[in-house]
Amino acid sequence: MDKKENVLPALPPTYEQWAAQLGRTGWICQGTVVSRSLRRRVNGCWVDKGPYYMWTCKVAGKTVCQAISRGQYLAFKRVIAANRKLERTLARMRALTLETILKTLPGVKSRN
Repeated sequence: MDKKENVLPALPPTYEQWAAQLGRTGWICQGTVVSRSLRRRVNGCWVDKGPYYMWTCKVAGKTVCQAISRGQYLAFKRVIAANRKLERTLARMRALTLETILKTLPGVKSRN
């Protein structure tokens, strides 16, 4: 096997920028947070209750739901957004890597 057959070109500037963004990522967390208010009937009158805050995520294939405080809700909201940004950046990096390998390295020869 020729050594040049598996050598990738130098990283493009955009890829290096994405990699640098990954290094600056702070706290991250998967899941979803919601703020819900409830309307209940108390002594014949409708009363607004809440808001109640919930965080949900998948753990070992099961959905976990946790009641959280307003402060936790705000923190979760921030770190979940950071995680989603990180995932988008990783998806771009994976796509560019795949495209680069398929375009620059020799593939299998056609049987035709």
